[in-house]
Amino acid sequence: MPLHIRFALAFASSFATGGALQQAIMSRYDSGAAWALAPLGVCILLVTTAFAIVSWRGAAIGWTAAIMLAVVLAFGIAVYTLGVNDLRPGIGGNIGYLIAMLVVFYVLLPAAIAVPIHWLLLRAARKPGAM
Repeated sequence: MPLHIRFALAFASSFATGGALQQAIMSRYDSGAAWALAPLGVCILLVTTAFAIVSWRGAAIGWTAAIMLAVVLAFGIAVYTLGVNDLRPGIGGNIGYLIAMLVVFYVLLPAAIAVPIHWLLLRAARKPGAM
């Protein structure tokens, strides 16, 4: 299968899986909305672009996936910590916390699902006979 078809398939399957997970999480908390698919699509497009650059340069896909998951985890922890530390009493004192929860659970978690999907679909892309 050609490499550009693999990238398109990886993006489409990641977006479908991540979008389904995102909408399931949002519907669990009675806030399901299609507006959240746009930021998720941008994040998954960034993951696809990073994998495309790494793949065309001939670097290791496995290490890229591990590093990307570590970066997503570190960013999620940082955003969550900032959100928890922003809690204040009074009106509007939880806005920073709610934005952090929105970013972590509605965007980062479904976007993190894209990394293993890309790894599974692209790991054999540079092996002989895979293209």
